[in-house]
This record gives sequence, C-alpha cells and structure tokens, in this order.
Amino acid sequence: MYREFIDFLSARSPRQRKVPLLVRGARQTGKSYGIREYGKQFDHLIEINLELAPRLKTCFATLEPTSICRELEVLLKTPIIDGKSFLFIDEIQESADAILSLRAFKEMRPELDVIAAGSLLEFALDDATIRSFPVGRVNFAWLHPMSFREFLIAMGETALVEILKSASIYKAEKTVIISDAIHEKLLNLVREYFVIGGMPEVVDVYRESRSYLEAKQVQSRLVLGYVADFVKYGARYDYRKLQTILNAVPRLVGKQFKFSQVDALARARDLKPPLFDLEKAGIIRLVRATSANGLPFGAEEREGIFKLQMLDIGLMLNMLGLELGTRTIEDALFVNEGALAEQFVGQELLANESPEVAPQLYYWHREAKGSDAEVDFVISMNGVVIPIEVKAGTTGSLKSARLFMNEKKSPLCVRVSQHKLTLHEGVLSVPFYLCGELPRLIKEVIS
Repeated sequence: MYREFIDFLSARSPRQRKVPLLVRGARQTGKSYGIREYGKQFDHLIEINLELAPRLKTCFATLEPTSICRELEVLLKTPIIDGKSFLFIDEIQESADAILSLRAFKEMRPELDVIAAGSLLEFALDDATIRSFPVGRVNFAWLHPMSFREFLIAMGETALVEILKSASIYKAEKTVIISDAIHEKLLNLVREYFVIGGMPEVVDVYRESRSYLEAKQVQSRLVLGYVADFVKYGARYDYRKLQTILNAVPRLVGKQFKFSQVDALARARDLKPPLFDLEKAGIIRLVRATSANGLPFGAEEREGIFKLQMLDIGLMLNMLGLELGTRTIEDALFVNEGALAEQFVGQELLANESPEVAPQLYYWHREAKGSDAEVDFVISMNGVVIPIEVKAGTTGSLKSARLFMNEKKSPLCVRVSQHKLTLHEGVLSVPFYLCGELPRLIKEVIS
C-alpha cells in the first residue's frame, strides 16, 4: 500500500543519505515495509533481521563498517557496493553493537545508504552508552499509523484525496468547493476510519474484504501481540501493571489523567514506570499540558498534568468493545463523550507531521479560581501559536479557545467539527476529513 513515508525516504538529499537513518515507531506501523519498498530502487537490497537471525549480531562486534560489510557479504552471498547497495538492519534494538556501529558508517562508508529500524527501540536507546551518539552521525525518523489521507488512497478514493488537497476558503483558479454530497461522503469515510484505524495490516485486510469483522480480528491479534511484548519487562516490575494501564487507556482518552482512574488502590509511584514504558513503546501518547506562553511548548510543560492518546483509533475502539458497524458519524463522534473525535485529531496531527520531528502533543490547561480553561491541542505554525478545539457535535461554544486567543494574542483559532470549511471572526472551522490539510490551511490564513 502507498505510504508517504516512502516518498520521504526517497526525497532525502545526497547529503542526508550519507548519514545512517534510524527509524522509530511502534510495532506493526509499517516500518519494515516502507524501508523495503524504498530499497527496491537499488541494485542490491541487503536486509538483515537481528531478531530472526541472531547469529548475525557477531558481525557488528568490531563496530567497523568495512569489516561488518565483508562478513555480511560472505554470510549472505550478496555484494555490498557503495552507491549501488542498500543496507537495511531490522530489529536493530537486539544488538547494542549494531546501533553503535551506525556512527562509524557516516565516517567510513558515507556512500553506502544505511537505514535501521526496530520495535521497542526506545528502550535500547535509553542505554547510557548509546545515548552518547555524537550529534549529526545518526539521523532519526518516526513512523505512525496510516493517516486518513493514506486510508482514502488504500480504499481507492484518490479523487477525494485530490479534492482535499485543493480545498480552500479562498477562491482561486484551482480551488475546489466541497459540495454537500461530497461533504457527507467524506464524513462517512471518517467514521469508517474510526472503526478500521490506520494500522497497515488492518487496512489491508479491510481493503480486500470490506469486512468489519475480519478487520476486528486482526486488531485483536495486534493488541494481543502488544500484550505479549510486556513479558520483556518482567525484570523491571510486575508486567501485569502494564496490561492494567493499557486496558484502562481507551476509556481515559481526552481526560486529564489521574492514576486513581486506573486503580483506586494502587500507588502512583508503582504505576508511573509502566505508564512511561507504554509511551516509550509508542503504544500510547501523553498529551502534555503547557502554559503556551512561548516556544517551545515543552519549556512551559505543566509537570504531572497530561492526557492520554492511543497509538491507533481502530485499536482504541476495538479495546472499548464497541460495535459501530452501520451507525452514523454522529454515533461514532460521541463515543466516550467525544473521546474518539479527540483521538482522531491527535492521531492526524502526528501522522501529518514531518517524519523527522519527534512526536509530541500538547494542550493548554489553566486552573484558576472560577476560571478554569482547557484547549484540546496547541500547535505552532511559523512561530505562531494556534489553539485547536475539537467539537464532536455541530454546536458548542469556543469559550476556552477565545480566552486563549485573548490571553496569548493568537491571531487564529481552529475548530475541528462536522462543519464545512469556513473562516469567521478568527475561527477557522475545519471538518474532520481536512485535518491532514491543517498546516496548509493555517498558512493560507495567517499569511
């Protein structure tokens, strides 16, 4: 299936390709597939999986690229030629030596294109030795589940994708006005995406079968696979705490997190390590509170105040045990008090960010006597801070967003809802299906 990540890999400059790339992301998001597709353009694709072929770990013991390549050539019976070969090291987290060797490839074999990937890689990168990567010797990229735009392409709706790319609030020669009929069709496809989500294998099965049941079976298997991974943390603590937190996350999305919501009897200090391990594994995302008085948002992060998001909206719905089936878009949007709608927007914000940007979501939260306020997300665009409110229904005030605009002098507020694309009194109203076009639409307004 088409992934924009493959285009990102191909668009790297010759200078960027001289630096080994380390691709990060949760299991089953399509890292190996995307890298493999990119590698097909080379005369020789050398792919090694250090989890499936642990004997190859010894090749990296010297940390010296020429020696490593010489041994791999002999063992794999494939030539490794600078400029003509592509070396893909999968599941690299299985070997600290392999990770460390990436530094030397830039210095000693810069003409050899090297890309590595791994699941649970964040835990390996926490090692003190590996954390000492010299800046510039290894580049990083992150891969997320398929965006709504990629989902549309997989479903054969390429004409709709072109419409989305041309949608604008300003009239121009190539501007497309989205009719009521197209608007309703796109909203229904959003509901479909809510159910299926963006995990590539799930989307592929649904594309072939058009069966919610078959897609759900794959989702359930993926969730069980994540749970099975938890045994790898057994030496750190009782891994069952991980499963307890994971089971609670789908019903807590969109709410300010409190450990008592997971287990009223458990101590926060016992649940913190597994919570942050789930974030490292990419299975959940923490949406951190910020005062948003300036950039970067992390400089004014409100410590200990955050909300949760799941890796994927389809997995979230599956874990909630809900059957949307043929229900309307309204039914989907109001699941768990609109939590699915907020999950969708957060997931789209990450999926449409540059792969080179480390994934991070923020929201604005203010506690003041008689004047509490919260904005679902805050983003920056060309140095301008933009608040985003998510509205599941067709009504609802923007009190917090307007308060934010007045307090932070923001020129624009974004409301994501079922409404068609409009701009009125500083509020850019964006329908759910246009979330992937938010960067372009915001730039059009603020410029």
